[in-house]
This record gives sequence, structure tokens and C-alpha cells, in this order.
Amino acid sequence: MPESTPFVTYISNNTSEKILDWPLLIQEILTNSVRITLLLTAIIIPLMLGLALLKDSRLLDRAAGFLQPVMQRLKLSNNAAYPLLAGLFLGIIFGSGVILSFARDGSLTKRDLTLVLVFLGICHSIIEDTVVFIALGANGWVLISARFLLAALAAFTVSLLLRPKPASVTIKHH
Repeated sequence: MPESTPFVTYISNNTSEKILDWPLLIQEILTNSVRITLLLTAIIIPLMLGLALLKDSRLLDRAAGFLQPVMQRLKLSNNAAYPLLAGLFLGIIFGSGVILSFARDGSLTKRDLTLVLVFLGICHSIIEDTVVFIALGANGWVLISARFLLAALAAFTVSLLLRPKPASVTIKHH
């Protein structure tokens, strides 16, 4: 007889007919949903509090100053520096909380959001990822430089495509 799984029980030893244990399945779904919700809450609330403290202390403004050359080249607003820094140093998962917060409160334009996401798609979690690859024998400076330059190039290319087109002029003949 095939082995039973947590949600499937075989009716008898002589048959391969099986039934689904719905109460156990529903209990497992609800338990895991609550667990994941609590875990995300435990991550996102401290992250948002930390971000608020960094904003209030102006430390985030000073850190954003280092990104000004890239921000100006991409024609990104100053507000885009915060989610960009979060994604660079905290990673995509934690940075996404900051990105969502800024997007929801209207601090980022669609263009800013698109360019931040293009950049972070290539260059995120630079500390964590670099440490892992250094342990595998990679040169950390080459890795960080290559990722940062490739991300900037990709975001710059997309920024050219997203530039507002000049208004067309129509001349009326009288």
C-alpha cells in the first residue's frame, strides 16, 4: 500500500483509493497563514520604525547624498534615494517594505518607482551577496563595481525610454 501523507489517507490496505483530510488541510492553511502574517508584521513594523528614525535623524539624507550623482544622471527625485538605499543594503525583501511605503504615500512617481526597481533588480543586497561570493572566492570590489555599473547602465537606458516627449506644436493656417 502506498504511504499516507498528512492530508491524504488511503481507505484500506487492499486499495489505492484515497480520501483528502479536509479539516487537517484547512487547519494547516490557517495556521501557516497566521504564522506568515505575524512574521511579516514582525519584520515590517521594526523596519518602518527604523526608517522613520533614520529620516528624523537626517542620517538617511546624508547617505542619500552619496547617491546624488547617480540620482541626477537618472533624473530621479530625492525621495527615490531612500527606497534605493533600502534595497541596496537591506535587500529586495526588506527593501520592498520601504518601496511600498513610499509608493503608497505618493512620494515616488511611476517613473521613479520603475527606475528604482530596474536598478535594484540588478544591484540589491550588496553586502549580503558580496560576502557570500567572497566566501566562494570572488573579488568583492569587482563584484560590487560590476553590479553597480550594470544597474546604473540599465536604469539609465530605461530612463531614456521614459523621458517625457516634447509637446507637439500644431500650426493653424488662417
